[in-house]
Amino acid sequence: MNRVLSVVCVLLATALVPVRAQVDAEDVRRLHGTVESLTEGQESLRRQIQELRDVVSELRQENARLKQQLASGGEMVNREQLKEVIKSIKQVDEGRAADAEYVRRQLEEIAKEVSKSLSAPPPARETSKPTKPAPVVQDPPVNLPEKQYVHKVGTGETLGAIIAAYNKEYTLKVKVSDVLAANPNLKDPKRLRVGQELNIPAVK
Repeated sequence: MNRVLSVVCVLLATALVPVRAQVDAEDVRRLHGTVESLTEGQESLRRQIQELRDVVSELRQENARLKQQLASGGEMVNREQLKEVIKSIKQVDEGRAADAEYVRRQLEEIAKEVSKSLSAPPPARETSKPTKPAPVVQDPPVNLPEKQYVHKVGTGETLGAIIAAYNKEYTLKVKVSDVLAANPNLKDPKRLRVGQELNIPAVK
């Protein structure tokens, strides 16, 4: 069991080190919960294996007793007793195979969770929320309100998400066309640069 847990820990550590900055707190909590679930499963598996070992030990003792009886000319083993011994041995083998399959499935689930967490983009709620910048007054363009906000583009943000966040935060009715009109130098709204400043008109 310790060897299996060590392999899982090494797998997680190796996969997480190069991209630690991309995994947010929610991903870490989800992975932590998955590892805890696997640990509980491993503990249950350990108990099952111990029970199987006890059964094997009893079978060995019974086999030794039967051998001793045969050697001393005692009572011979009948067919039914032999069938029971063979049945018990088959159950032990099937239990071992089931345990190995269980461990394999758990490792595959852990690998999938790690891969999903590392490849998933940052949640929109983490990147689209504005930091309440101080409003600035600029010369308003035609048909735009005088009051505007200046927003600095963050990692993973899109123009639609930025507009939605400001509309919700300040109860506005800003449209994409309003932002384009307030930012004449913005040629392609789908290609925002990190750190780029956008004028967000306070359209009511």
